[in-house]
Amino acid sequence: MIQCDIKSLYDHLRLAQNCCAQSEKFYIGDLVDGWDIQGIETNFDIKPNDFLNFARQDLKANYEHHLINSLTNVKRAIDCQIDSIFIALGLNTKKSESEYWNFPEKIALLNKLGIISPEILQNINQQRNNLEHKYAKPKENEIKIAIDTAQLFIKYTDKYLNAMPFSGLLREPNIKNSFLDVDLDYKNRILRFEGREYDDDFKTLKNHYVKEISEVNREEYVKYLKWFLLITNMEFQW
Repeated sequence: MIQCDIKSLYDHLRLAQNCCAQSEKFYIGDLVDGWDIQGIETNFDIKPNDFLNFARQDLKANYEHHLINSLTNVKRAIDCQIDSIFIALGLNTKKSESEYWNFPEKIALLNKLGIISPEILQNINQQRNNLEHKYAKPKENEIKIAIDTAQLFIKYTDKYLNAMPFSGLLREPNIKNSFLDVDLDYKNRILRFEGREYDDDFKTLKNHYVKEISEVNREEYVKYLKWFLLITNMEFQW
């Protein structure tokens, strides 16, 4: 019976990855039975691409502070996309009841989950800091690069919003009557595992367990979430 401790899950993942690397597609299907996907609802009135369009309009404008507004909207586009990703992954957009994540903390968490390297957005954040704390006027060529970078970031990470895996089934190698259902409930911020093992006739349930991991226990949740992103990402590689 497949267990849902983190070591057992990574052992199963490595076996599936080896099969994928060797193009043994049939055997992969014996280990991972595909994932259902869904679009994510953020309920944000203004979307990341809206802010990016505002940034482009500001860049082309002729008023005195158009570059300042353009950079500000680039940063808003990135912040909005990151918060959207947090929602999709069942992560609280607040660090605690009384504290919000700062930008470097958000990027560090996405990096820990293997979603993005912090260097990609570091330059934009530095420009924003120079504007906010040193009152330095941004340069037009820097804004153009920032817009292109933000566009690439949004395009790459939209997969977590438009086609986010949320429910799938794992099988135990060479054992046809053992299953592990995996579900990510992003609205309630819970990862749920349900193990089932049947008799050979598949009529009698021999063993059964349910384990839920809440984002309230963030350290544990992030460990399992990283595994979840790795195992679900394999589906796009088959």
